[in-house]
Amino acid sequence: MSWQLNIIGGPDSGKTLTLQPGADMMVGRGEKSFYRLSDPRVSRSHCQITMENDIVTLSCHGGSGGTRVNGKTITTQLLKLGDVIQIGDTQLRLQMGDFPVSVAMGALDPNAPKAGGQKTSLAEVEALAGKKIGRFEIGPMIVGRGNSSVVFFANDTEHGNRPVALKVLKPEFAEDEEEKERFIRAMKTMMPLRHPNLVALHGAGKNGPFCWVAMEYIAGETLTEVIKRIGVAGMLDWKHAFRVGAEIGRALDYAHSQNVIHRNVTPDKILQDATSKTCKLGDLMLAKALEGPMAKQITRPGQILGDVRYMSPERTRGVTELDARADLYGLGATLYALLTGHPPFEGDTLVEQIAKIRQNDPVKPTKYQMSIPSAFEGLVLKLLAKKPEDRYQTAADMLKDLERIGKFNGVKMPG
Repeated sequence: MSWQLNIIGGPDSGKTLTLQPGADMMVGRGEKSFYRLSDPRVSRSHCQITMENDIVTLSCHGGSGGTRVNGKTITTQLLKLGDVIQIGDTQLRLQMGDFPVSVAMGALDPNAPKAGGQKTSLAEVEALAGKKIGRFEIGPMIVGRGNSSVVFFANDTEHGNRPVALKVLKPEFAEDEEEKERFIRAMKTMMPLRHPNLVALHGAGKNGPFCWVAMEYIAGETLTEVIKRIGVAGMLDWKHAFRVGAEIGRALDYAHSQNVIHRNVTPDKILQDATSKTCKLGDLMLAKALEGPMAKQITRPGQILGDVRYMSPERTRGVTELDARADLYGLGATLYALLTGHPPFEGDTLVEQIAKIRQNDPVKPTKYQMSIPSAFEGLVLKLLAKKPEDRYQTAADMLKDLERIGKFNGVKMPG
């Protein structure tokens, strides 16, 4: 894992400079510069970069024309992922190894503006609270501002005021006619899919500037909220994680049989009904629909496609052709968090966290909770294997093992 400066403008465009921790990295045109550029407008010793403990500092050394970061002239400044440095005619962007900068930036700053510096127009979506769009009377927000949408509680007036969770996408999505029609077609195609452990899709469409998705309303909480309580109050009985594994495993088995990959199996996407305690996987249909070029431009991959803490190693490398095994990794990371109160890999910095996801073995859950059966622990750790070929290859394979483990420990699979 390394931090890099990618030269995106100027005579040396296309080159990559790898930062060296602890070194005084002078950037300039002179022979003694650590990074020597060919740009004639760059001074011999233009600016200096230092890096300690993943903290990158840029200092201007009086180069002709100064040193700018994101368009502002600086003397000394701490840099963050995605910052663009301008010296002479050369532009350099700070990125992190082969981890896509768009993902990294999304993980560091959930409210970051999209590429190009334009802010999203989600304020227009939030203003819909208390109004009506199409057949829906919109109530309060259920989920606050994301990076691409807002989810409201709403009543479907054409179906006996049926309560729904209404996801409204930001207006930019509907500006491209081809992408809008593609979205609507995809949602209509996905509507017939039904499974007891999938959040049902009731409808999708467009009214005015807004594309919307009406989903089954679940009165309950996400597993993120469950895990937060575990972290405070102590460990959860492993049988709860067992049940989640069975229910979400069945949802994934069904989805994969329909050639649909979720791409973002995290605790935040799993809803637990407050009464029945049944778990349902949400946003599967939206994951299928948001695959077009416009969606990639107006949504941040690090947020739509995966919470970094639950990403499979291949996802951190920007692999786009993900398969069922990436979803199974996400399920494994979620089960691990349910058993321990935290994700399998954490770090003080994003670089450290991603390095652990790629390289480290997770601490065995039994270190935190000794009552976990070794066979169930083994199942979770197999789901977390670094290489996809070392994981369960299908959700059905995982479910067979889970049923066997349940029988041995006197625990029934949920009906």
